[in-house]
Amino acid sequence: MPGADRIPDDEWRLDDKSIERAGHEPQLVPLTTETAVNLSHERLTRAVYVVTAEHLGWYLVAVYALVTRAIALGARPLDAVDARDALAALAIATHGRAALASGAGLHASWVAILQGWIFAAAGATDATSRIVVMLCGLLMLASGFAMRPFIGRAGALAFAALIAISPSVTYFSRGGSTAIASIAFMMIAIAIAETMRRQPGLVRAAGLGVAIALWLSADPIGYVTAAAMIVSLIFVGAGDAMRIDHLRLRLRVSWERRRVLVIVCAIVAAGLWLLLTTAFFTRSLATVVGYDLRAAFVPPSIAFGRFVLRLLPILAIYEFIIVTLAIVGAFAILSRRIGDRFAVWSVVWAFVSLVMLAAAGANRSDAVLAILLPLTILAAYGLDWMHQSERWNSIRYAIAAGVALTLYVQLAVNFVHPAPDTSEAPWRRHALLFWSEPATSIQTVRECRRAGNAVSPAGASAMIPDDNQTPQLRWYLRDFALTDSPAAANIVVTIGKTQSGALAGNPDAPDFGFEEWWTPDFGTLTIAGAIRYLLTQRAWSDVEIRDLEIAIPRPDSTPSAATRGEIEDK
Repeated sequence: MPGADRIPDDEWRLDDKSIERAGHEPQLVPLTTETAVNLSHERLTRAVYVVTAEHLGWYLVAVYALVTRAIALGARPLDAVDARDALAALAIATHGRAALASGAGLHASWVAILQGWIFAAAGATDATSRIVVMLCGLLMLASGFAMRPFIGRAGALAFAALIAISPSVTYFSRGGSTAIASIAFMMIAIAIAETMRRQPGLVRAAGLGVAIALWLSADPIGYVTAAAMIVSLIFVGAGDAMRIDHLRLRLRVSWERRRVLVIVCAIVAAGLWLLLTTAFFTRSLATVVGYDLRAAFVPPSIAFGRFVLRLLPILAIYEFIIVTLAIVGAFAILSRRIGDRFAVWSVVWAFVSLVMLAAAGANRSDAVLAILLPLTILAAYGLDWMHQSERWNSIRYAIAAGVALTLYVQLAVNFVHPAPDTSEAPWRRHALLFWSEPATSIQTVRECRRAGNAVSPAGASAMIPDDNQTPQLRWYLRDFALTDSPAAANIVVTIGKTQSGALAGNPDAPDFGFEEWWTPDFGTLTIAGAIRYLLTQRAWSDVEIRDLEIAIPRPDSTPSAATRGEIEDK
């Protein structure tokens, strides 16, 4: 029958009862085993940070700058200005606020106050007396990273690299020049101000005020750079007035939008400047400001002569790569290949700084920093422009050759011949262009150490004539009390005459060359002589040397064995 073999519908139901009736038992299907994942391998091979060419460049620049600034920081003797600041810092470390109130640190800036804290914590040495200045030199490089949005990635990296390899910046960063601190915070103020133009904020406004106060109160050169910056801004503003429509309305709207930021910045800058300039109200504001202005500005006849004889040779011989690239950058900006407003202001700022220094700047050797920084910004623009061109692959070899020569000069100036050696023969005497003012010789440190080893500092005294004119001797003989009587002194210092380097510094005489300075005779300099000087640092004209004698009329009767051995080694 057709329906005889038909299975009832309830036999096909998929429930437990139907399965039992059908005689089927449930069976478990084994799971497929997959290859186990190596979690340890994944975790250890995960990319945490991708290092780009730009990152690698910043790392190399930072490490190189740190090494060239920090290594052998105390190898160069302190010059007169550095020693005076170090003595003020030592007085602050010893007597605290009372030293400022008594006038011991009358003209010491906040750099000396910070240095006094370091002396109190780590001791007073040549190396520790330069820590604050060295850190400010590194801060100058860090300002380049903050300017990446303004001058481009390649430009910011080029700015930092040029500062890192600069012979002049390295030399003064390794010394005690407070001009480094002023210039460093000037660059910080510029970076913050340009950032505020794009992203205004109260915190940035307060930070700008702090940077301005530290910039102006660190060194008298801050007033020169501030005057140059104000004049350059006036020129740029006058240019905007001629080409921008409804300028008054634009200024009014801008003032309404940002007047709170301007007021906050002004209050912070003025208040902190007053606090730092008066050393926390322990000094007369009029006295300190008057001293700083006299130290910063001089009559045009003096300023121009110093500018030509001191600063231009440093720029032309030591900083040739920055000057060359700055010319390229200025050409690119003025020809409108670079249309950024900050770039245009940089050209005006560099020109005004040159004119200001030549017309009214006191122009110590470290004043070269005031013009070197705007030139470096222009050089960074020039490098950034060339880096974006198709000819970069061929241009970079010429730049690499200039960098290599600059590195050679940097190492020679800062590590091979960092201080005068007055015992050198006149025909092989080395001299740096930075020594337009007296530089302390390496013999001074040796002779002061010899005298200190021969006389026990306990209860001993030293007679140093004209202590204000020879602060280096007071620094290196700081363990001895001062006395005006030669008969009562254990160490008697006699300042000799100043004479030509061909006659002074005789190693057989009882006196020795104490200070050396050099005013080069550019009338006798040829192109071959300039190249020879660049490679050897040998002076092509005579130097001036000031002699000194350190006598020990009443030495200790029985020096210790260690002292005798140390004296014999010297």
